[in-house]
Amino acid sequence: MKRLSLALLCPLLLAACSAQMAVDSEPTNATIPITSIGDPVYVEVAVDLPDETQELDVLINDVSATFAVYNPSTMFTLETSAKVSLTGTAVPDEPLFYYSESQLPAYYATAGDLLYPPRVFKPGERSDVSVTSPTLTQALGKQRVWIIVSNTITRAGIGTQPLPLEIRLENIVIHATVSKEFRGLEGLLGIGGL
Repeated sequence: MKRLSLALLCPLLLAACSAQMAVDSEPTNATIPITSIGDPVYVEVAVDLPDETQELDVLINDVSATFAVYNPSTMFTLETSAKVSLTGTAVPDEPLFYYSESQLPAYYATAGDLLYPPRVFKPGERSDVSVTSPTLTQALGKQRVWIIVSNTITRAGIGTQPLPLEIRLENIVIHATVSKEFRGLEGLLGIGGL
């Protein structure tokens, strides 16, 4: 009787088994041109996601992103915010510019926060950022996402600044914890199996 109970219990245990693992994407970078003094200008850039984040046959438990924001300027203080969107019109290496809030596309309102509220970055400052957003979870499985960055110069120092003026999002890594259920293994240890 105990043997029969164990034989019936094993398939149930195996059917409920799953493996959980952490996955990180390869680091990528995005360079955002700065074109405004005082009032923010919005720049939309397209970022292609690595192959390992697409066509996933797993359950996504949580997703976060880490990156560094770097102001390479030697004399300008920059104010920046960033959102991530699953919809966009920019293509890689061809950013789109929106010179006022009234020009922003409708999908900006549904974009998830990456860097919000806006933050100030002094000349030469590099700051590490870690963020979680429901939009990041939805981004897994997509080929491309769009980052919409608002930026402006808020303070100028003395000296000369080589062009182009830009802010950099460096080492963008998407971290995900995923699990995979192992269904169908009950046949190996079931009554008719091994």
